[in-house]
Amino acid sequence: MQLVIVAMALDAVALFGGFLAGHWVRFSTGLFQGPPEFLRLEHLSTLVLLLPLWIVIHGVNGLYRPRVMETLLDQAAGVIKAVSLGCLVVLALGFLTRTDYFFEKRLVLLFAFAFTLLLELLGRFFLLRALWLRRIAGARRRQRIVIVGAGVEGTRFLTRVRTNGALNYEVVAFVDDDEEKVGTSVGDVKVVGVVDTLPEVVRSFQADQVFVAIPSLGQEGTLAMMSRCMRAGLPVRLVSDILHLIVADTAVETIDGVPTYDIRSEGAPQLGLLIKRLFDLSVASLLMLLFFPLFLFIALLIKIFSPGPVLFRQVRAGQFGREFTMCKFRTMKLETDDSIHREYATNFIAGKPLDFEDQKKDKSQVFKMTKDPRITPVGAILRRTSLDELPQLLNVLKGDMSIVGPRPPIFYELNHYKEWHKKRLRAKPGLTGLWQVSGRSTVPFDEMVLLDLYYIDHWSLKTDLEILFRTIPVVFSGEGAY
Repeated sequence: MQLVIVAMALDAVALFGGFLAGHWVRFSTGLFQGPPEFLRLEHLSTLVLLLPLWIVIHGVNGLYRPRVMETLLDQAAGVIKAVSLGCLVVLALGFLTRTDYFFEKRLVLLFAFAFTLLLELLGRFFLLRALWLRRIAGARRRQRIVIVGAGVEGTRFLTRVRTNGALNYEVVAFVDDDEEKVGTSVGDVKVVGVVDTLPEVVRSFQADQVFVAIPSLGQEGTLAMMSRCMRAGLPVRLVSDILHLIVADTAVETIDGVPTYDIRSEGAPQLGLLIKRLFDLSVASLLMLLFFPLFLFIALLIKIFSPGPVLFRQVRAGQFGREFTMCKFRTMKLETDDSIHREYATNFIAGKPLDFEDQKKDKSQVFKMTKDPRITPVGAILRRTSLDELPQLLNVLKGDMSIVGPRPPIFYELNHYKEWHKKRLRAKPGLTGLWQVSGRSTVPFDEMVLLDLYYIDHWSLKTDLEILFRTIPVVFSGEGAY
C-alpha cells in the first residue's frame, strides 16, 4: 500500500512539474517569439481538477498493480497510454472550464506531454523501482513457481524471471510432457517429473504458482492440466496464447512483456457485486417496461397455436449450485420426453458428435441439436430470436439470475461435469454471456466453460456493457441459436 501511495504522489508531481516545465520552455527560454506570459491561477485550477482523474486514469491502466510495478516494460507501456489520455482530458477540461490557454498555447501542451512523460518514467524507473527492490529484498521469501514446459517457451520464461530482479519469483522446478526430459536441467533447475505428476511436484516443492509454457500440450492437454491444478487449489497462469479464447477488447496481463492469462479462484469484490446487482435491477426493470406489449403478444401466440401454459418453468442450478426455478416462454409441446435433451447434453459436455438433422456429417465436428421434434412452430421462431428467454428478466429481478453471466445448467447435466467445469457455478447465471456472443452453440463445451471462467475472473461493469451490446446483433442474426 505504501508503494501505491508513493506511485500516486510521483504521478501527481509529474503532472504539475511537466506542465510547469512546458510553460517555462514556451515563454521563459527565449526560444520562441512573442511576449512572455505568466501562468495564472485558472491554469493551475484546471490541473487541480484533473488530478483525481489523472490518478484514476493511471489506475485503470494498471500502473498501481504490484505485478506491473515489477517490470519496466509494462510500466513504460502503461505510462505512455495514461499520459496520452490525460493530456486529451486536459483539453476537454480546458473547454469545459473555458480556459482557452490550453487551446491557444498548444506548444505548452505539447511540451507538457513530453516533460510529464519523462518525469513519470524517471520517477518510476529509478525511485519507485529502488523502493520495490528494497521491498523484495526485505521480503520473507519469493513466490515459488513451477514451470510446465522445459522447451523453448519455458526456457525463455525462466531467463526473463532470472534477469529481472524486480520479479518476486523463484523457479523451483520444471515438469514436461516428454518423459525423456525428466532428470535433465534447464539452467540449474531440474525437470522433476511429467505433467501427470504436477500436483505431487507442487506439494513436494511447496510451490505457490504454476506457469504453463508448453504449447505442445494442445488445447485438450492444457485443459486436463488446468483441471489438476484447480483441484490442487493452485493459481494457474497460461504463458502466451496457448488457448485462443481471449475475445476482443479484453485485457491480458503481461509479465515483463510476456502475455499471460490468469485462471484465478477468487470472485468479484463485494463492492463489485453490489454494482452488478444495481446494474441488473436497472436493466431488467427497463427491459420489462419496454417489452411488456411484446410479452402479451407472445403469450397470445403461444395460446393460439399450442394448448397449455404460456410459461415453461424448470429447476436449474444457480450460483454455488443452489436450486432456483427458471422461467421461459414455452416452446415445446406438452408432455414431451426429455431423453433427447439428456442424450444431447451428455454428448455436448463430452464433446461427442450429435445431430438430429443429418447423421452423415463430418464426425470430427461437435454437432448440436439443430432440429428437435418436440418444438412447436411458434417455439422455433422464439428460439431462433431468443425471445423465449425474456421471462428470465423476472429471475433477474428476484436475484436468482443476472443480466450477464454463465448459462444455468440443468441438474442432470452436472453429473457429467468434470471437476474444473464446476468452477463456472461460482457466478450467478445470466441471460447472456461471453459464450452467447462468441458463437453460442458452435462453441464446444470446454471452451464455453473457459469463457465463463474468464468472465468470472475478469468481471467489470465495462465488460457487462460490452457483452450486452454485442448480444444485440447476435440475437438479430440468430447465430448459433436452435
